[in-house]
Amino acid sequence: MRRFLLWVGLSSVNFLFAQPKCGSFEYQKQLIQALPSLEVRSKAIENFVFERESLRSFSSSRLEEENVITIPVVVHILYHYSGENISDDVVHSQIFALNRDYRKMNSDTIKIPGAFKPLAADCEIEFKLATVDASGRATTGIIRKYTPVTKWTADDKIKSVSEAGDDPWDAASYLNIWVGTMDRVLGYSSTPGGPASKDGVVISNTVFGITNSGIYDQGRTAVHEVGHWLGLRHLWGDINCGDDGVADTPPQQTFTNGCPSTVRISCNNGPSGDMYMDYMDFTNDDCLVMFTHGQKQKMRTLFEIGGPRHSILLSKGLDVPAIAELPLPDSPPQWLQIKIFPNPATSQLTINMEYDERWVGKQLQVIDITGKIQIVKTITSKVQKLDISQLAPGVYFLKSEKTGEKMMQKFIKL
Repeated sequence: MRRFLLWVGLSSVNFLFAQPKCGSFEYQKQLIQALPSLEVRSKAIENFVFERESLRSFSSSRLEEENVITIPVVVHILYHYSGENISDDVVHSQIFALNRDYRKMNSDTIKIPGAFKPLAADCEIEFKLATVDASGRATTGIIRKYTPVTKWTADDKIKSVSEAGDDPWDAASYLNIWVGTMDRVLGYSSTPGGPASKDGVVISNTVFGITNSGIYDQGRTAVHEVGHWLGLRHLWGDINCGDDGVADTPPQQTFTNGCPSTVRISCNNGPSGDMYMDYMDFTNDDCLVMFTHGQKQKMRTLFEIGGPRHSILLSKGLDVPAIAELPLPDSPPQWLQIKIFPNPATSQLTINMEYDERWVGKQLQVIDITGKIQIVKTITSKVQKLDISQLAPGVYFLKSEKTGEKMMQKFIKL
């Protein structure tokens, strides 16, 4: 529900409740602490949306309601174990779920209470896997990459090749979705106006797609997080009885757990109560069934001229590719740990670190059994050659260190 205060600075909000499903609020708070200018940018976008909504009938740049917005999507799958390398069918089921819910084609709209039925909207926003990459080459829109990282957090490392994740495609032209094994949250999203290098949505591989297994099994975690990517907030505004900036969503005290079946009244929102069936709540997937017309308007306004998502309308990501052949698929490295050979060795040692390219650029030391450093070398390749011909015969240790991991390997010089 919109009240007179349209913006509450995230850095000053005291969030009272845990967020086991969505980490977007805490993520945005941390991002603003690191980039204070983002709060100013976010406020400017809120003002842009408010002005467009207020003057909608007079705006020459407004999108006609019947124009369906189509968003090119790139899905980055980061896997460590083979079971995390989810199938194309699962990816396609997630795209289906996004279109089902943003186009109000879900059959479970029958669960919408009578008081809220007139508010349920077809957002006229669709999603398609990209057919063309930034170089004009054909793509399936699905990127698969082995990673040595076994679990990710909401710190954006999954979005960076240098952190063993995968870099985003041009955020002005694509919606980037990263899928991996997440720690503590099921998903999080950037919001409009943030850094392009961090723009997109991150979803746990346990709740990605329609799996028909568990309480978050209908692809609606991604529906929720893409809502954040399109400028929507949680219904409670991330504070007790807060403001989500949308006129037709009633105020509510906090998030909803489980799958309620009766009216839940909070924040004087009777007789209809909380709109816990809205996709921007935390309800189980079976009970999330609607966006409102106000939410639709807010999301679509971002695509108007001058809006932060307008460039998506100019994307070539769904064009016919100029280069027809697909890039070679990614495959896991031969070894999934550091391997040195031959061992014992006489003159040269090979250190295979292809499983984790983050070792490149780090310092490598050869230490004898007394602890004295004999060789210091910068790692320049994932398969590094090391000249040990000058070492005396004996037992030595290879030592290196990078963020979060140390390497200590023993070898014998003949």
